[in-house]
Amino acid sequence: MIWLRCKAGLDIGTGHAVRCLALARAIEAEGGEAGIIFDSDNTAFLEQADAGSIPALTVTPRENLAEEVDEYPLGPVLIDLSNPLLLDQLPSLVAGLQAQGRMTALIEGLDKEAYAGPAEPDLLITPYIGAAADTPRPAKRWIGGGQYAVLGPEYEAAPAPLDQRKGVLVMLSGSDPWHLTERVIAALPHCGPDLRIVIGNGIPDEHALKLAAAAEAIAASPLMAPESLFDHFNAARACILGPGLAKYEAAATGTPCVIVCPDERYAAMQSAFILAGLGHLLNADEAGFAERLKTELAIALQETPSLPGPIDGKGARRVARKLLRTFGE
Repeated sequence: MIWLRCKAGLDIGTGHAVRCLALARAIEAEGGEAGIIFDSDNTAFLEQADAGSIPALTVTPRENLAEEVDEYPLGPVLIDLSNPLLLDQLPSLVAGLQAQGRMTALIEGLDKEAYAGPAEPDLLITPYIGAAADTPRPAKRWIGGGQYAVLGPEYEAAPAPLDQRKGVLVMLSGSDPWHLTERVIAALPHCGPDLRIVIGNGIPDEHALKLAAAAEAIAASPLMAPESLFDHFNAARACILGPGLAKYEAAATGTPCVIVCPDERYAAMQSAFILAGLGHLLNADEAGFAERLKTELAIALQETPSLPGPIDGKGARRVARKLLRTFGE
């Protein structure tokens, strides 16, 4: 059994948990066994794991991640916790697992969210466009690039033709701690029902209801915590996204996108994706945000990306096969 350790929440977002659910399914599809280790308060994702018959257990959140290892069941562990809030603790977590004789893998981020060691996991994964193979990394093995982007199995299907789609999908984040959803709603008051606004399951209930009411006030359609965005991307002619992992779902479905970031730090982290011609970038911290959003969205609505693109939806299977070979499962 391979155990996948991830977190989800208002500060860390929900992309890590969504990715681990998809990766667990891919490991099982490739003939292995996988389970997920969540924090004890990740109720929504525990329910999704249960619905997908994916073994899941919880640990009590601690200030020091390395103190968790005694709660983990036996077996190799993949760590998907690369976030600025946790980055400094990852080496001690890897070292703690290795001290128990476990094999380890780790999904790292790009640039300032890259894993720095010194503890060396057996496999380091950088599943993003812009991952450079010639960058020295503290790991026994490495794989990376957009071909390893982990998405659900539904994304392996051919996307719907753009001429059969309409409207705009808005997905700023599963938790949206920056309140970008409100900024977008205020900037696009006349789009009507063709504006479909995702309200993620990481958003507190009271705030989620307020966002739904704000969407309905401009005749937009709120989508409350959908388990998959695949059908919604395939129905949209363009999308407005936050700085998280949903942009890879947009790329896999050939959906032109505008990426809205809360500040310059997050905007800089999108550089490889933008340079690959996969989206338009906006910094919500800069003046004239509403007008610039309308302009970039109008451009996106006229674009027709070439397919297949660099994200083919099969990355989860590639990562699963590499994990199974690495761990000898």
